[in-house]
Amino acid sequence: MRYFKPSISLLILVIGLTHTVSAYAGNLYRYKDENGVTALSLNIPAHLVRNGYEVLGSNGRVIKVVPPALTPEEIAERDAKEAEKTRLAEEAQKQKEDDAALLKLYSHPNDAVRVLNRKLQDIKDFISLKNGNISVVKGQLEQEEAKAANMERTGKKIPDSILNKIAQQKEKIIEIQNDIEVKRNEIPVLNLVFDKIIKRLEFLTKKKADNYPLALPEPATTEALDN
Repeated sequence: MRYFKPSISLLILVIGLTHTVSAYAGNLYRYKDENGVTALSLNIPAHLVRNGYEVLGSNGRVIKVVPPALTPEEIAERDAKEAEKTRLAEEAQKQKEDDAALLKLYSHPNDAVRVLNRKLQDIKDFISLKNGNISVVKGQLEQEEAKAANMERTGKKIPDSILNKIAQQKEKIIEIQNDIEVKRNEIPVLNLVFDKIIKRLEFLTKKKADNYPLALPEPATTEALDN
């Protein structure tokens, strides 16, 4: 009985060692050598690891695949694709937020058309008012110029007050004309902005805007300054 126990212990140890060696030896590495020939080995030369390899189990099946290391060009291409993917995702999220904000302002494309019409009418009214101002100032200018002309015909010296008033009135007309031009330049910008808004609303709501595109308004004019 005393000799039997050590024998069992030794047998267990031998079986365990055999199992360990078998498990270790069962995995092989399959890779390409320097000549591109497929090789099998218990280990891989360090300089060939970056080329990629496969780990085979004891049954010969692939249990793990390690791809080749990426070249600098491949890394740059991968990073560029990831950056583009991120950019597109951010754009999509921003578009989603913009659409939600747009639908809070306008429930139907017609709502945006009405706002556009109102803004265009405001510009038209502004230009009309300014043209009226030009007419008033121009009338005053003609009166002062008539006074100056009468004085010249009678040989009188034209007072500085009249000359200064004439100069100021001419400057005032130019100033008003510039105000009108600024407002007129807002029209194409306004049309472009609302065209995008209306078309986006039509896409989101699946509804068409009535009476759109708008009929082009007649170009606003300014009173010409007679020299």
